Amino acid sequence: MPDLNTPVDGTAVHRAREGEFAVLQPVVATPAREHAGSAVARTLAVLRAMRELGPGAHPLAVIAAQAELPAPTTHRYLRALAREAAVEQRGPRGHYALTETAHRSTHLVDEVTDTKVGQTSPALRAELVTLQSRTGMVGLLYAPLLVGVSLRFCTERAVGAHAAALRAATPGELRLVWSAPLDHDAAGLAILACLEGSSAPGAGTRIDRICEQGYAIGPSPLEGWDSVAAPLWRGSVVAGSVALLAPRSRMRSAVARSRCVHALMDSAAVMSGQLTRSGARRVC
Repeated sequence: MPDLNTPVDGTAVHRAREGEFAVLQPVVATPAREHAGSAVARTLAVLRAMRELGPGAHPLAVIAAQAELPAPTTHRYLRALAREAAVEQRGPRGHYALTETAHRSTHLVDEVTDTKVGQTSPALRAELVTLQSRTGMVGLLYAPLLVGVSLRFCTERAVGAHAAALRAATPGELRLVWSAPLDHDAAGLAILACLEGSSAPGAGTRIDRICEQGYAIGPSPLEGWDSVAAPLWRGSVVAGSVALLAPRSRMRSAVARSRCVHALMDSAAVMSGQLTRSGARRVC
């Protein structure tokens, strides 16, 4: 079970086994080429290597050399990426290719695998803590992973007095809080609604509503909790989302929901301004 009291300062919230995604850990400031012992850095190194090698399937040995990782380590991460449908095995045994997806483009893959990606900026962290203090809810920042099955993953959180409640959640629920497909909940739908040509089965009406309102609201992965989320922008490009989670009993009142939405939209505007001025590609 993750220790939600551990400060997010570039250290992992939990130890990930080789070949698993450490989505609770922000992408470290050290370039992925240096690996820094980070599961996230190694995942990005493999994705970057495949992007640099270009379209088509590539042998394991070539991918490992390009990623500057041992072949067995590269193989474990490729298998993990294949389970998430981000890559697929093609042709001769040991050949892998990036999976095509409706949202994938060179620009978006660049955003995921940029060597300059670092941990959440102090300014974004401060604004998230301010939002959490203002609402008394759990505050979360998400970034998109738009390779293969498009996901949103948590890069920062401010839990306030809710650490014990979250610790009591099931591992399955927490995994979906940290990482899930974009159409799974409000945090992902807020991003999905801003992607050109976005589509998901049964999501059409919800997407239209989110585009009109500027935020998404609905059940969270935690049983008995709801979530409200707004997109974050870097100029005209969606960079992620900011979300608030709270027990459903706190969201029943129209007044409480209205206050929550107003606070969320205020913080989303501040964060988007920070991302735009800094030129950061996304929320991490």
